[in-house]
Amino acid sequence: MKKATNNPIAGNLKRRDFLNLAAKTTVSAAALSTISTLTFRPSIVNAKERAPKNYQILKRTITQPVDHNNPRGKTFNQQVDILIPDNAPKDAPVFFILGNEHDVQYSELFDYHEKYGARDDVIFVHAEHRGYGESLTDDDQSIPSYVTIDSALADYHEVVKTLKSEFPGPWMAAGYSYGGGLSINFAAKYPEDISVVLSSSGVVDWPFVMDCYDRQVRLNLGEDIYGKIANHVKSLEPTELFDKNWIEREFLIAFVTGMTQYDEYENYVKPFGMLSKLPTGSFLKVLHLLDKAIANGAALNYALSNAKHDLNLKEAYAGKYNWRVWRYQQAIETGVFWVSSENGGIYTRTADDFVEECRAIFGEDPPTATNPTWSPREMVSGLKVPLVYVCGGRDPWKGLCLEEDYDIKNGKYFYFPELKHCPDRRDRKLGKMVMDEMLKFATKGKLV
Repeated sequence: MKKATNNPIAGNLKRRDFLNLAAKTTVSAAALSTISTLTFRPSIVNAKERAPKNYQILKRTITQPVDHNNPRGKTFNQQVDILIPDNAPKDAPVFFILGNEHDVQYSELFDYHEKYGARDDVIFVHAEHRGYGESLTDDDQSIPSYVTIDSALADYHEVVKTLKSEFPGPWMAAGYSYGGGLSINFAAKYPEDISVVLSSSGVVDWPFVMDCYDRQVRLNLGEDIYGKIANHVKSLEPTELFDKNWIEREFLIAFVTGMTQYDEYENYVKPFGMLSKLPTGSFLKVLHLLDKAIANGAALNYALSNAKHDLNLKEAYAGKYNWRVWRYQQAIETGVFWVSSENGGIYTRTADDFVEECRAIFGEDPPTATNPTWSPREMVSGLKVPLVYVCGGRDPWKGLCLEEDYDIKNGKYFYFPELKHCPDRRDRKLGKMVMDEMLKFATKGKLV
C-alpha cells in the first residue's frame, strides 16, 4: 500500500501547471513573474533515482510489548531501517535516529547519510516511533493510549539491546525537534546505551500553549505578509467545530507553519506574499495546488487529521492521518498548541478552544491543559553522556529550545543565527561539522 507522507519536501511541481492555475485564479502579473522564476523541486531526491551502490539497506522488525511493564502481554512490530556502507567495519559507530511523529522512509535514511557527510565508516539506524507508520498495534487507533513517551523510549532501548551484538561499535543517539526532546530523555534514562547524544532543535520546554512560535513566524514573514495571512484566517472563522472553514483555516495555518519553519522554503516567501493579496477563496485554491504538488497534500492531511473523530487500523496504516496521533500526544503528554502573541494574529485559538477540540475528538479534557509534566530541560544538566545541541536563530521553535548562551558542561552547542529548524539536517557542511563532533565524543578522537 502506498503510504501518505508527512515529509514537507516530497513532491514535485511543474511550473507550467502552477502558472496555469494561478492565471485561472486571477493572480497578479507581478506575482506570476516572481513565481515563474522559481524552481520547484524537492530537496530530498527520490530514493530510486539517487541510491548509490556503496551501501546496503536492511529492514528489520523488532517485536515490542505494548506495555513494557507486562512483557508477556500483547505485542506489536516496530519497524527499523538500517543503512550499512560497504566499507564499514563491523565495529563502526552507529548513528541511531529516534523516530519522530511520522513513519520511517528509505528516502529519509538516504538523506541522513548524505547530509552527515556520506561517510563509509558510520552505520545509520532509524527506528520508527510507536503509533506511526507500520509500528502499530492491531487494535482500533482512535484512542492510541499505548503511544506514550516512556513507552517509546523503552522501545528504543530494546532496539539498542537487540542490535548491539550485531553492531557493537559506539552508539550515538540523535533526535530532531520533538525527537530532540526524546533523545535528551533517552540519554537521561538509558545512558549505558549510548556514547553521545544529538538534539537538533530539540524542544526542551512543553507548556500546554505557547506563543513564541508566532513571534518568530511574524519575523520570518514580515509584518505586511503576516497581516494579510491574519486577515485570511479571520475570514475563515468557523461557525461550528470542524466545519469547512475550520478545515481551511487549519490547512492555511499548516501551510504557513511549514513554509516559515524550514530554510528550503525561504524563496517561497515573496511569491507567497504576492499571492496573499488574492481573495481568500482564490488564495486557498493556489495553496491547495502547491500543497498537493510540493508536499503530497501534507498540509491538508494535517487539517483533516486534527478534525478526525475516529481512526481505524486500515486508515492508520495508510499514513494519511499521522497527525491525529500527534494531536493525541499533545493532549495527553506534550501540549505545545500554538497561540498568537498579540491580538489579530494567525494562531487565533485559545487554550479553552484546544481543550474543547481535544474533548470532542478523544472524549476527555487534555491532562496537559492543567498538568504539563514533560521537561527535558530539567534532564540536561544531569546527563552522564556528552550532549551535542543544534539550534537555528530563526527557528520558530527556538523559544522552547536551549538558549544560545546555555552552558553545556559536557558537549557542544552549535548555534546558527540565520538558519531555521534542524539546520544540520538540511546542509551537508553543517551536518558534517555536527557528525565530526559526535564522532570525537563517541570514539574519543580516534575517528573524525
